[in-house]
Amino acid sequence: MSQRIHLYLSLALGLLLMLSAASGLVLSASVLSGYLQAPASDTQSVGQVAERLVQQLPNIERLERAPDGELRATLATAEGSDQVRVDPLTAAVIGPYQPSATLSWVRDLHRELLLGSAGRWLSGLAALALLALAVSGAWLLARRLGGWHRLLLPIKPGQGLAHWHSVVARWALPVLLVSAGSGLYLAGSSQGWISDGQDVELAYPETVDAVPAAAPGTLSALRNLELQDLRELEFPSANQASYFTVRTATGEGFVNAGSGNWISYQPHGPARQLYETMYELHTAAGSPMWSLILGTASLACLFLGITGTFAWWRRQRQSRSVAGNSPAQQAEAIILVGSQGGSTWDYARQLHEQLAASGMPVHSASMNQLQPSYPQARYLLILTATHGDGQAPQSASTFLQRLAQSRLTPELQAAVLGLGDSRFQHFCGYAEQVEEQLGARGIKPLLALHKVDRGNPGDLELWAQRLGRALGTDLKLTPVQSTPALQPLRLLSREVFGEADEAPAAILRFALDAGQPPARFAPGDLLAVSPGPGLAPRYYSIASADEDGAVEICVRRQPQGLCSQLLHELPVGACVQGSLQPHPDFRPDAGQHPLILVGAGTGLAPLIGFARKNLAQRPLHLYWGGRHAQAGFPYQTELQECLADGRLTRLGLAFSQGPAAMYVQDRLRQDAAELQRLLAQGAQILVCGSREMAAGVRAVMEALLAGQGGSVEQLKQQGRYREDVY
Repeated sequence: MSQRIHLYLSLALGLLLMLSAASGLVLSASVLSGYLQAPASDTQSVGQVAERLVQQLPNIERLERAPDGELRATLATAEGSDQVRVDPLTAAVIGPYQPSATLSWVRDLHRELLLGSAGRWLSGLAALALLALAVSGAWLLARRLGGWHRLLLPIKPGQGLAHWHSVVARWALPVLLVSAGSGLYLAGSSQGWISDGQDVELAYPETVDAVPAAAPGTLSALRNLELQDLRELEFPSANQASYFTVRTATGEGFVNAGSGNWISYQPHGPARQLYETMYELHTAAGSPMWSLILGTASLACLFLGITGTFAWWRRQRQSRSVAGNSPAQQAEAIILVGSQGGSTWDYARQLHEQLAASGMPVHSASMNQLQPSYPQARYLLILTATHGDGQAPQSASTFLQRLAQSRLTPELQAAVLGLGDSRFQHFCGYAEQVEEQLGARGIKPLLALHKVDRGNPGDLELWAQRLGRALGTDLKLTPVQSTPALQPLRLLSREVFGEADEAPAAILRFALDAGQPPARFAPGDLLAVSPGPGLAPRYYSIASADEDGAVEICVRRQPQGLCSQLLHELPVGACVQGSLQPHPDFRPDAGQHPLILVGAGTGLAPLIGFARKNLAQRPLHLYWGGRHAQAGFPYQTELQECLADGRLTRLGLAFSQGPAAMYVQDRLRQDAAELQRLLAQGAQILVCGSREMAAGVRAVMEALLAGQGGSVEQLKQQGRYREDVY
């Protein structure tokens, strides 16, 4: 529902919002410019300035202070009156006051769309739409990130406009909420729907004590009033009034021109105070910093409108650009696509073209376009991404509801391909929901659910081969994910462990390209290494930091591993292509709470990096599992050094081969009492290694936490349980 609200409001009122944002940006810039050009005067009192003005301009009638600090004096003339700008320090006339016709036009556009009072309700509608978009956008972003608490955490690195749409929206959200809420209030007050308190008339004094007029600078009420609080000051006329009329930011009243005392003062009521607050929030009256923030938010609103519209247009174009799309009621194979950013459609298009070329009638559509039935269909092929941490992508937001109401026959066979990121806890979580619901509807599986991690070409090729065999035709899917900018990485050193094994491990240290700007990285970040042109990069956890002067990773050689073999055989001094990828979700939190680090195999790399940097000797307990200890293992000497100098509190090793064979999760069970004590102290757990190992560790931790009335899920919500699995 939130996705549809967000989409429909954007499409229906997008132009109106863009006009409001663009005009708001211009107005914010003009306000900020006024602050920068206005002379410094706010340390003066109203009495001091008024006395100078009376001496220099005896025909002055009124003094107004603009929100940016500019002073405007109204002077009596034979023809009526003139308004001039004056210097508060010298009372000299700077020049005539002439409002900018351009700014007046922009202001009218912003407030009433150049339609007069009839356009104010449209401006109010724009403010209401912005408020609804901000709230629905916050809801969608929280879903994507995995919970409201993650709105303040770094967003996982990504590419393309969709990623930057989320990043900009997250930081602009608070200001957009304030701007929309205050704009909605001002629109309502301008229409009389909300009282602004300005209908309360100030009662003029009926009698004033006859006291000779004194110099304004000697009048205590004016002398004690700071110029920055003034809105308007009316001077007594030469032959009538013997009092000043004063209007400030908090109220208004009259000051005796002879005694300098307040004749009366009427503070603003609650309605007027609310109006003044909303006005200041919406216009940045009185705050140059807030005007800069509002201008930035207006710019962000324009960016969000453009990127959101482009993303929608791209999805529409991709969903309609399938050549030879057979009618749904006549197709033998139905391809349904759940896509957030559009790349899933690229795979669907490849599949569609190859099946159609084999002579099979194929119909492709988004998952939200699921039909109640497909009379001629034999195969239902679903390719779906997962939005955020387990949610439906935008083009599949209503699929499960449609599936529950469909009349799909049990003769239909289905295959689900899930595309996601294994760094999320619920990797391909939405694809799992789809497969489960298809089974509940009695639809037979053509293939079991297959998951693709970050466009891995091996995963894609394997699924295409299996699907091709099931359908009796050759199929091939080519990776289409965007590749990060690569740079040459020169190998400085390689240290190999377990060379007698079939899968030895190596510590590799690379120098970055000196011609590139200095890069920032830390243990737990990722190094993406390209195994060759056109192939998706492989990701390795980094053990070093930028101040170490090299990027250090630990890689186990896999018999069928294209990239791992390349790295193990790379000569020292030679280069590979790669890039650094931030991974802020896998780092210890700051503070002195204990750390429990758990890893296996090459997953030790980021953990040793955390231990290296533990110069404050924070309690750090490291558990690691390997194959055997006889031939040594990566970082063996350095682990003992960290243990000796206090950077490491405890080291728990487990080896799966040998006389006392055990896995790292078995070692955790042995230390259950100590781990429970650490968890009670608020310990944070970081796990790095294979998906199978991580599942075993999670099961042990669930058992330990159950005794304390907790769970791993609770720790994850608190940011105290983090995984980097592969």
